[in-house]
Amino acid sequence: MSSRYTYRTVLCTAAILGLVTAVAGCGGGGDGGGGGESLEGATVQEMQADPNDPGENIELEFWTFVDNHADFLIQRAEAFNAENDQYNILLKTSSAEYAPMHDRLLIALQSGTGAPDLADIEIGRFGTFLRGDVPLHPLTDVVDRHRDQLVEERLAPYQLDGVEYGIDYHLGAFVMYYNAEIMEQAGVDVDEIVNWDDDIEAGKQVVENTDAMMTTVEVTAPMTVMGLMKQNGGGVYDQNNQLVLDSPANAEALQLVSDMVHVHGIAEPSPGGQHHDPTYFEAFNAGEYASVWMPQWYMIRFKDQMPDTEGKILVRPLPEFEPGGFISTMGGGTGTAITNQVDEEKLEAAKLFLEFAKLTYDAQVSLWTDLGFDPFRDEVYDDPALSEPDPWFADEPVMANLAEMFDRLAPEYTGPRYPEAVTQLAEVVAFEVIEEGADPASSLATATETVRALDE
Repeated sequence: MSSRYTYRTVLCTAAILGLVTAVAGCGGGGDGGGGGESLEGATVQEMQADPNDPGENIELEFWTFVDNHADFLIQRAEAFNAENDQYNILLKTSSAEYAPMHDRLLIALQSGTGAPDLADIEIGRFGTFLRGDVPLHPLTDVVDRHRDQLVEERLAPYQLDGVEYGIDYHLGAFVMYYNAEIMEQAGVDVDEIVNWDDDIEAGKQVVENTDAMMTTVEVTAPMTVMGLMKQNGGGVYDQNNQLVLDSPANAEALQLVSDMVHVHGIAEPSPGGQHHDPTYFEAFNAGEYASVWMPQWYMIRFKDQMPDTEGKILVRPLPEFEPGGFISTMGGGTGTAITNQVDEEKLEAAKLFLEFAKLTYDAQVSLWTDLGFDPFRDEVYDDPALSEPDPWFADEPVMANLAEMFDRLAPEYTGPRYPEAVTQLAEVVAFEVIEEGADPASSLATATETVRALDE
């Protein structure tokens, strides 16, 4: 990373006490803004002040579980400082493993001490931080300045009672990835696949005319089944913060997936149980499967993990459940939040920086150019950076095509027991329905009872 700033980067290590241990003194010292202490095993980067920079130096501590997120926010801090004469943001980033980072953050916020100023909170854990007195600063005023340009559906997972508490890195729009070579061999024109019945018929042609299976379903991860549940108007919570895990829409979507496996014979459980297992990457790379539905960010996996798919992958909307229905929804996500332990005199600067880093036009373009993620600000899809054909994906302007889905994008809502509900889907429901052929409605009903029992 080239910069006029200097950094100190160090891998902090210490003995583990319980789940995580706060490590004082790693990363070159300093209290890190909100007093957040370095994480066990964390990679720490620390921006140093430039005496030629105008404005007040504002030191902010940031925790994440993704190295690229730390790099991205440091780059955005550099850009902020170059354009802002009032504040000079000096980030100290700590990047640690997913579970320890989230656990340590929750402990620090519950205890009232030791939390960073800013933190990444993955969507599957975000609901945990919205229970009781929310230990995060509202960001509604920040979002409101850009709301007219933003895809509103991407904001919902980080809201409680209409208040914004987190800002994501991407839209995470679900798409269908087709192997054009296999589909052509099967005699299928993917642009004639409009609804799920069409997809099933295309799958039968793939099975009959090629050596491939049409698709796979995850049985140890929730992404595959949740994608179709949300697309069909279901999900975990509704807009009124009510648990709807056992809704008819969810049961219908799960029945469709089950029928693909057990009735139509066009799908099977993913090798390794999920679409991030090395055995799955190897199988898809070898042409054993003709399609997979996953969010946009899965494009990165083809380039990193499945090199033989270069030039073969077509990106299309999900087939619809009904005419005019949703053709995409969102999957995954990470909301960056400002904790309530940030010093009050730094709060304004922290909010201005987060706005600049995530919501401005340039920031949203950078989400694509620097991270490979789909932005959630509408007009950036007309930017030349997002309009270029991608040779890996059949030389089509994939990102520009995504914008056509935005008026048919199913929302996602989270709630206080969202993490536990997703765990049920991943560890119980998907396996029971796909591997064992259980009745979807019954499996969902049992899972819902389990989640509700947590509050009894």
